[in-house]
Amino acid sequence: MVGESKTLSDNATFNALELEVYERNKTNIHRLKDHVPEELFASLAREVIRRVVSKADTIAVEPDVIDADELEKLAHALIDQDDGAALRIIMNLRTDGKGAEVIYLAHLAAAARLLGVWWEEDRVRFSQVTLATGRIFAIMRSMRHLFEPVALVEGKSALFASVPGEDHTLGVRMAADLFRKEGWDITVKTGLDHDALVAQIEQTPARILGLSMSGQHSFEALSRLVLAVRISAPHMSIFLSGQSVDENMPLLELMEFEGISSDVEDAKERLSELWAESISR
Repeated sequence: MVGESKTLSDNATFNALELEVYERNKTNIHRLKDHVPEELFASLAREVIRRVVSKADTIAVEPDVIDADELEKLAHALIDQDDGAALRIIMNLRTDGKGAEVIYLAHLAAAARLLGVWWEEDRVRFSQVTLATGRIFAIMRSMRHLFEPVALVEGKSALFASVPGEDHTLGVRMAADLFRKEGWDITVKTGLDHDALVAQIEQTPARILGLSMSGQHSFEALSRLVLAVRISAPHMSIFLSGQSVDENMPLLELMEFEGISSDVEDAKERLSELWAESISR
């Protein structure tokens, strides 16, 4: 695998997919699998498949015609023990000049849909599906920069939201008020279920999402939300705050937030840095 990774990273075309980002996200997803109940990880795997397929429906591009054999080849590569099999297919697509949207719409989304069908029909094992969804998620994260929105928001802005199912929303509102006093334009979303919140996040012009976690009980909803946002709104930088973040840091670090803080002053500084980074892209 070391030699294979070097070969892939030496390819200038493939570098557009940010191989380092792919490897890091794939590793973190599988580490997360080792630390959460199987039922929760199955839910996260279904969320990845659902969001990849759903995201493809929003891409306005003429799809490639991909025949059944090519589609099955990619699906099998995603569950193959050879960790580079799917990567090589994506690399070849990029070398052939295929754009990120086409790869997403005609290839990854179609393969994800097919794997979902195979899973429902018990044609693939749970372990194979989780392997594939980890790779799909990592590939999408490695293409994040290719989906950056053109429009920029004038002035510092962010969307603050409470995790679905979270009853303690006062902290989110108080944080929003503090940031407004610092000149931020803050939109607050509370009391929304998972799908409704993801839809709101997809539509916001803001590039920063601030989430609040009040305890370990929020982790399942939080992890599902973060995966959905990473796919549905890949340009968003996600910041997490809350009194319980320090005690849950080992798990939270596997989710690759752009910032985590339990301290208000530190949060102000970090969000300002994220804003500067977002407008410099």
